[in-house]
Amino acid sequence: MPTITVDDELKQELKKIGRKGESYNDIVDRLLTYYCTKKLDAELNDILENEEFTPLDLEAI
Repeated sequence: MPTITVDDELKQELKKIGRKGESYNDIVDRLLTYYCTKKLDAELNDILENEEFTPLDLEAI
Protein backbone atom coordinates (compact mmCIF):
# COMPACT_ATOMS: atom_id res chain seq x y z
CA MET A 1 0.00 0.00 0.00
CA PRO A 2 1.43 3.42 -0.93
CA THR A 3 2.27 5.94 1.74
CA ILE A 4 1.34 9.62 1.66
CA THR A 5 3.03 12.29 3.73
CA VAL A 6 1.01 14.88 5.63
CA ASP A 7 2.20 17.50 8.08
CA ASP A 8 1.43 17.21 11.80
CA GLU A 9 -1.34 19.82 11.64
CA LEU A 10 -3.21 17.91 8.94
CA LYS A 11 -2.72 14.65 10.82
CA GLN A 12 -4.33 16.20 13.90
CA GLU A 13 -7.26 17.46 11.82
CA LEU A 14 -7.75 13.97 10.37
CA LYS A 15 -7.78 12.56 13.91
CA LYS A 16 -10.51 15.05 14.87
CA ILE A 17 -12.61 14.03 11.87
CA GLY A 18 -12.05 10.33 12.41
CA ARG A 19 -14.40 8.03 14.25
CA LYS A 20 -13.39 5.46 16.82
CA GLY A 21 -11.63 2.57 15.12
CA GLU A 22 -11.25 4.33 11.76
CA SER A 23 -7.93 4.19 9.98
CA TYR A 24 -6.54 7.21 8.16
CA ASN A 25 -7.42 5.37 4.95
CA ASP A 26 -11.05 5.14 6.12
CA ILE A 27 -11.12 8.85 6.98
CA VAL A 28 -9.66 9.93 3.63
CA ASP A 29 -12.04 7.59 1.78
CA ARG A 30 -15.03 9.06 3.62
CA LEU A 31 -13.85 12.63 2.91
CA LEU A 32 -13.38 11.87 -0.79
CA THR A 33 -16.81 10.26 -1.02
CA TYR A 34 -18.35 13.32 0.65
CA TYR A 35 -16.44 15.68 -1.66
CA CYS A 36 -17.42 13.79 -4.82
CA THR A 37 -21.07 13.68 -3.75
CA LYS A 38 -21.11 17.43 -3.03
CA LYS A 39 -19.33 18.19 -6.31
CA LEU A 40 -21.84 16.12 -8.32
CA ASP A 41 -24.73 17.75 -6.47
CA ALA A 42 -23.36 21.22 -7.29
CA GLU A 43 -22.90 20.29 -10.95
CA LEU A 44 -26.45 18.94 -11.21
CA ASN A 45 -27.87 22.01 -9.49
CA ASP A 46 -25.95 24.21 -11.91
CA ILE A 47 -27.45 22.32 -14.84
CA LEU A 48 -30.95 22.62 -13.38
CA GLU A 49 -30.54 26.36 -12.80
CA ASN A 50 -28.75 27.32 -16.01
CA GLU A 51 -29.71 24.91 -18.78
CA GLU A 52 -32.79 24.67 -20.96
CA PHE A 53 -34.75 21.44 -20.96
CA THR A 54 -37.09 20.01 -23.54
CA PRO A 55 -39.99 18.21 -21.90
CA LEU A 56 -40.44 14.58 -22.87
CA ASP A 57 -43.69 13.46 -24.43
CA LEU A 58 -44.22 10.39 -22.25
CA GLU A 59 -47.35 9.41 -24.17
CA ALA A 60 -45.26 8.98 -27.32
CA ILE A 61 -43.00 6.44 -25.65
